[in-house]
Amino acid sequence: MEYMSLSKFKISLLAFFIFLSCSGSDKASKEYLVTLEELGWTNDNMDSLFVLFTSVNQCFPCNKEIQEWNSKYGNSKQVLLVVNEKYTSNYENYLSANSIDMNSIQDKKGLFRRKELIPFLPYKIMIHENGVKDLGELGK
Repeated sequence: MEYMSLSKFKISLLAFFIFLSCSGSDKASKEYLVTLEELGWTNDNMDSLFVLFTSVNQCFPCNKEIQEWNSKYGNSKQVLLVVNEKYTSNYENYLSANSIDMNSIQDKKGLFRRKELIPFLPYKIMIHENGVKDLGELGK
């Protein structure tokens, strides 16, 4: 009987660690916020911020999702578009051609990729008081 309860304990413990590893996609938000500030973003002390990462040359599904975010949250400070583009004229043309109204900043040096804060472009995350949640690829 004691052997049986010990096995249940081990199974419970293993299940707990698996749960933690699966739900542990939250990362510390400090480096993300510092990097956004390096790009010129100012923190408005909000509860959460959705950050969409793209470049000026993305696929149709990605651009479609950005348009959906733009139409729902065009003037909201809860969503920020980070465009990975070296040249300001290309960045501005991208915003204009796609009628982007949401808050956006230009990442001229690809800081989020360089610091390995996001795995690839296009991508999206949510920054909240407890950390950063990976939301996956844009357009999927």
